[in-house]
Amino acid sequence: MAKNIVSNARIAELLGEMAELLELAGENYFHFRAYQKAAQIVAGLTASAAAMTDEELTEVRGIGKSLAAHVAAIAATGAFPELEALRKKLPPGLPELLKVQGIGAKRAKLLYEKSGVDSVAKLKELSEKGELEKLDGFGKKSEENILSAVKFREQAGDKRMLHWEARVIAEELLKLAASLGLEKAAYAGSLRRGRETVGDIDILAVGRPDGTATEKFSKLDRVEKVLSVGPTKCSVILKDGIQCDLRVVPANLYGSAMNYFTGSKEHNVALRGLALKMGLTLSEYGLCKLADKEHKKPVASRTEEEIYKALGLAYIPPELRENRGEIELARKRALPELIELSDVKGDIHNHTAHSDGAATMEEMLARAAALGFKWYFCGDHSKPLAIANGMDYKKYEETRAELAALSKKFPKLKTGRSIEMEIMKDGSLGFSAKEAAKVDFVVGSVHSAFKMPEAEMTDRIIKALPAVDAIAHPSGRLLGKREGFTFDYGKVFEAAARAGTAFEINGQPDRQDLTDVTARKAKEAGVKILLSTDAHAAAQLDYMSMAVTVARRAGLTKSDVLNTFSYEELLTWIKRRRAKR
Repeated sequence: MAKNIVSNARIAELLGEMAELLELAGENYFHFRAYQKAAQIVAGLTASAAAMTDEELTEVRGIGKSLAAHVAAIAATGAFPELEALRKKLPPGLPELLKVQGIGAKRAKLLYEKSGVDSVAKLKELSEKGELEKLDGFGKKSEENILSAVKFREQAGDKRMLHWEARVIAEELLKLAASLGLEKAAYAGSLRRGRETVGDIDILAVGRPDGTATEKFSKLDRVEKVLSVGPTKCSVILKDGIQCDLRVVPANLYGSAMNYFTGSKEHNVALRGLALKMGLTLSEYGLCKLADKEHKKPVASRTEEEIYKALGLAYIPPELRENRGEIELARKRALPELIELSDVKGDIHNHTAHSDGAATMEEMLARAAALGFKWYFCGDHSKPLAIANGMDYKKYEETRAELAALSKKFPKLKTGRSIEMEIMKDGSLGFSAKEAAKVDFVVGSVHSAFKMPEAEMTDRIIKALPAVDAIAHPSGRLLGKREGFTFDYGKVFEAAARAGTAFEINGQPDRQDLTDVTARKAKEAGVKILLSTDAHAAAQLDYMSMAVTVARRAGLTKSDVLNTFSYEELLTWIKRRRAKR
């Protein structure tokens, strides 16, 4: 069986924690920054880092021999001895403070040294008593925001896993199907529907119901705990911390079982109601006549397509199965033709080593070309965002010249230079209006003052719309880590439609923002959608598939999305949009 038991997400998590603890311990910037970059790189890899050789790892820019050795050690044992040693040198609860929005390494050290705060519980207690605002560098507003962030973390919990992380694990497990004696296998559940987080992984497979496959599955190296094993089902807790269920069904019931275990519950209930009106019953054992109590002669069961057809419906893609009107659209044969990853021709919002990325321009271009992109806008942060090493206009011009020279190495890839500009509290940008007008593509983002009142945040974004081609990660949320800021989506989308400004679906696994719901509202308001990777490493350009998944859940088609435009069409769109100013 497979020996590589540690997921990329887990390796990245440990490397990221090492970076945090080194910063807490007062290590120099370049030391902890190396671990930060390595964590970004590993998190974005589509291949299993644990399965890569030392030589293969060191060929990845940003992972030298020392870091490759750490990755190999984690992959082999699940442990990181150097990290464990560093943990012992610091108060055990201190690193947890860094997971609270508004608490960085400097503040955590200050809190510990001045008030003995060495846990989130003590931080909460201090905030509730009104003691935090008395410390230098804090205030009443800071105290309120930190208390709110602590409560958010308590409510969020750690029970669900990000879609991307779960998908990587599931796809690695599916590669083992043949060795388990299975004819075919696929994941189902909320993971297949593309939900932003998942509570468990459901794998449905075709095979013999004799317990051979389930027994082998229970003994995989990445299994932490076996919950149950039977002839057709095995439930385990993986070392990745998530429950995984394997179900084995005969080939003639695969379609009905896949439909049932994909869900959603609300969608399935609606389908069953429709079936009953037709004198049928629908279950994991097939679509059968009501009189067929033992499901001996299903009307349809082998494929999902034949089940929907028998119900008088067009096939409904899994991402739409949330009982949000998709069944009525399927009845009318009016379902949208959802965007596919193959429709995407390029990426605009991303970052290189010129700001806070881990890869050079050339490495990002090479990856874009390898993915088959037709065009690629190489991006970075603008100057006001100092924490991301943002650039001024002069450096932008210099790096655009660098991009033009590098582009000659990739003749099939048309290029542009984009900038992610901070939207200030008053709605202005980091570049002057004259400078911004010369940028190939302007992405506007809010990275500060998240706690502005809703009306003020709404005005802030609306004021910036004419000057930016797209708004990135509109709410600023980080799933499980940080609440997004609030604004009036209706007013902002109306203004964006007038200005011709696009809104982004961000493919970063912990962003996925716009959400499927807000992206649908944007479409209804006449706003174009930009799919972005927000990549900070070359491998993270693969996050485009995450953005596409959200877009599909939103019901978006090719015509709704800028990334499906040819390079020439995109340049025309930019020119026309800017003419509206």
